[in-house]
Amino acid sequence: MDKLVALIKEKMTVDGFVGNTFPALTNWGVADQDVMIHSLGVSCWNCLGYNLDLMAVVECPSPFSGIAGDDIRSDSVWFDKKTKQPVAVIEFERYDGSENGRKKLLEKAENLLESNRRWGGAPQILILSAWSIGMVKAPDYHFFSGIIRNGFKNRKGSRVKGNTEVKFLFSRFCFQPMTGKKLYLDQIFFEGSV
Repeated sequence: MDKLVALIKEKMTVDGFVGNTFPALTNWGVADQDVMIHSLGVSCWNCLGYNLDLMAVVECPSPFSGIAGDDIRSDSVWFDKKTKQPVAVIEFERYDGSENGRKKLLEKAENLLESNRRWGGAPQILILSAWSIGMVKAPDYHFFSGIIRNGFKNRKGSRVKGNTEVKFLFSRFCFQPMTGKKLYLDQIFFEGSV
């Protein structure tokens, strides 16, 4: 998995894969309307999975927990074509630097771990990817990493066991304003494993 983590960090760049595959994010600019940036970001992650010769699925449901209303649909899940097992789970979310924004990222980090557990611990890479306009106050990577490592109590009151074996990556997509009320992707940062 270390090799895959290194490839993700190497390829997911503004000047490389992202700019070549999704010029709307980097060159054309995109309006911050509805969920357009979310759609492009998730598409970007999904296409990177394909580019890395994995089967990537958008809005992929985790195996059902058996509790009504407790479904988890991850933004992107990458599957190994030989083993047929998920190897990575990705959540892409807007972050504005506020406490409410941090809570939304916390919910997504919890979804990553719970999804990992529902897949029997098979996905060995969990990616929490946040996008913002400008360089807003950075969320605490170590806090989210602690959730992944130590676990948490979910909305239904059940304990979700942590996983110290997974690789946890936190990425930030930083957008800047351009003319015509559009935004362009300026930088991508990574924190975390390898």
